[in-house]
Amino acid sequence: MALAGALLALSCSLVGAGTAGAAASGQPGTSTTRAAANRVLCYQAHIAGVGWESAYSCGGVMAGTTGLGKAVEALRFITVGMDGLCARAHVSTIGWQTWVCVRDNETLEIGTTGQSLPIEAVEFQTQGGSVAANAHLSGYGWQGWVAGGRITVGTTGANRSIEAIMVTP
Repeated sequence: MALAGALLALSCSLVGAGTAGAAASGQPGTSTTRAAANRVLCYQAHIAGVGWESAYSCGGVMAGTTGLGKAVEALRFITVGMDGLCARAHVSTIGWQTWVCVRDNETLEIGTTGQSLPIEAVEFQTQGGSVAANAHLSGYGWQGWVAGGRITVGTTGANRSIEAIMVTP
């Protein structure tokens, strides 16, 4: 719950900073700036042999590792200003998990812990607006950014675990 409060405070500070500058400059698209500034998406990875990362990453900052061969086994997400988020993971030997949907300020968790099963793909669906993501795959590297209201990153059937992920609203 403390994270939700911190995200809300961050969201409010972004709104103040983002919209004031656009309005003062007289640039068109002020409402777009305001809408983007109101949307916050943070996430945390559970890494094989490590456990949960100590902090959440937000707004396109990498969660997980690269170059260490350590798979992401679970992910947590929390949103502010997105009207919630839905996600599901494709887990090695299990396949696609069921969709998990939450409202803003609620924690969404996908994948597994304590089973040594890597996530191979993640599918997102937003409740309002779009989301963008990029996954770093074992034996491949960064896939490239994908954006939209419903997106998938990673692979299925290729035995490539996600080692790191970047997500932004």
